[in-house]
Amino acid sequence: MTVDSARAAAAVAEFLRAMGEDPDRPALAATPARVAELGAERFAGVGVDPVPALAAAAVADVAARGPVAFRAIPFVSTCEHHLLPFAGTASIVYAPSGPVAGFGALARVVDTVAARPQVQERLTDEIAAAVAAALDAAGVLVLLTAEHDCVSRRGRRLPGTSVVTLAARGIYEGEPARAEALLLAGATG
Repeated sequence: MTVDSARAAAAVAEFLRAMGEDPDRPALAATPARVAELGAERFAGVGVDPVPALAAAAVADVAARGPVAFRAIPFVSTCEHHLLPFAGTASIVYAPSGPVAGFGALARVVDTVAARPQVQERLTDEIAAAVAAALDAAGVLVLLTAEHDCVSRRGRRLPGTSVVTLAARGIYEGEPARAEALLLAGATG
């Protein structure tokens, strides 16, 4: 993704003016450029397809006979409704039918898809779709748990609340495999 840093910084300066601030005062002078840099980092996943990198990192000569679970992968994303962060953990369970993934490659999928304006429901679904497509897995289950700043720090201000979302593909769309995958993902009743 190519970021127009000058345009982003100008927009931040204008926002500060609209809020009644002076973006030229010494304490704020570098803020527009800092926010533009932050935006480029937070939205680095815009336009990036995580599937090719995961597929390229897959190891074909490992024979996995059961499900693989990678739990508690930390992530931070940005709520597209308020441009505030939401952060939590992702757990990925997949049933290999061919190549298996390196765990770092799975974490990169989460990072890539989280680094764009998101809603948690779509983030969960996009991670599951990428893992299913890249690994041609017999089943994929993704469980995300996150706290949203737009819920905990504004409006009703409900700190400590979390949102849990689930996406399943293949064999994990039905029971009893789904129950096993949820157990492996660390979901508790």
